[in-house]
Amino acid sequence: MLKILPFSTIIQRYLGSHFIGPFIFSTGFFVIFLLTFQLFRLIRIVTTKGVKPTLIFELMGHIAISFLPMAIPLSVLFATIFTLNKLSEDFEVVAMRSFGLTKRTLLLPFLTLGLFIAGMIFVLNRNLIPHSKTQFKNTIIKLTSQGNMTDIKPGQFFTEIPNITLFAEEVNSGGNKLKEVFITQTKGGEEQVIFAKKGALIKQSSGKLRTPTLRLRLEDGNIVKQKGQSKVEKIKFREYDFPVLSGGSLPGFVTKDSMRSNKELKDVIDKRVNRLAALDKKKKISAAELNEKRGILGRLPKSQIEYWSRFNTPLQVLLFIFLGFSLGIKKGRGKTKSSGPLGLFFLVGYYVLFFGGISLARKGSVPAYYAVYFPAFLSLFLGIHLYRKIDWQS
Repeated sequence: MLKILPFSTIIQRYLGSHFIGPFIFSTGFFVIFLLTFQLFRLIRIVTTKGVKPTLIFELMGHIAISFLPMAIPLSVLFATIFTLNKLSEDFEVVAMRSFGLTKRTLLLPFLTLGLFIAGMIFVLNRNLIPHSKTQFKNTIIKLTSQGNMTDIKPGQFFTEIPNITLFAEEVNSGGNKLKEVFITQTKGGEEQVIFAKKGALIKQSSGKLRTPTLRLRLEDGNIVKQKGQSKVEKIKFREYDFPVLSGGSLPGFVTKDSMRSNKELKDVIDKRVNRLAALDKKKKISAAELNEKRGILGRLPKSQIEYWSRFNTPLQVLLFIFLGFSLGIKKGRGKTKSSGPLGLFFLVGYYVLFFGGISLARKGSVPAYYAVYFPAFLSLFLGIHLYRKIDWQS
């Protein structure tokens, strides 16, 4: 026996099916668009390290996943506007209205899909996206480490390591045994020069993800450190371990906070907040504790911004669908222009407020949650205003 569905249910399924195609297409477009900016940063490693094609696709997959929180809110806004613009131009919305359907009924399938998408991005933000960012950075470090083992040439300056210049008079065929080594390093305003008769590159792994570390075992040499313009310190050594790469030292696309799961990030924030509270209770703190407090105050807002942003992304999805619905419905063919430019104008304003607030939050001028959620609440009020202006009785 055939089951006859209510008319409103059929309409809602019809609207939902029209939304899915533009949403998938626009998500793919935004991810690929964002990915192109990172491809230039991978070209050097890909072309000089002999990377396998499978590893290239793995890297692209990890970084594409990390772009989803940025791409999906944009996609749902433009997909909703496009879907309703098209239905309005074809008079399908007018036909639905003639059957007595309210705007609340037409909004329901978009919000239902929005809840599903918001739930999906919330789950991804908890573990998978931080994991992908970690794997991406870890792989980059491994490739760089492998290159450091083979790219050092005798009689040539090696500058691939940030803030370090290395020169060796002799290098064996494997690139891991050096003689007459000269190293300069700049770190924190301090410059040091190292001379050694011999050197050996030693590669190890550390941590759960087996992040590679690379150190240079030096023999029979001296270290000259210069602090400021006049203070110079000289140290002689028989053996000295110089850290070339120490798990995660390579600067990359992501921060340490973005590579933590929600639980790990919350634990870090709580630990810093509790430590600040403990320091504030002290009547007198040492110079070391004062420096520690300043460091925590510098890092804590960034961690809080990352944490609250993960909860803001699902909220963005729902708000952007609601706003896209209010912008997307048109009076009919040729009577109004496309709402796409209005959507773009809204996005510019939203992200100007968002990044402006983030900048203030990083300095500690406003709470992180205020900077993250304030543009979202403005979007809600704008959406309600436009929703009420839709020109038929509810």
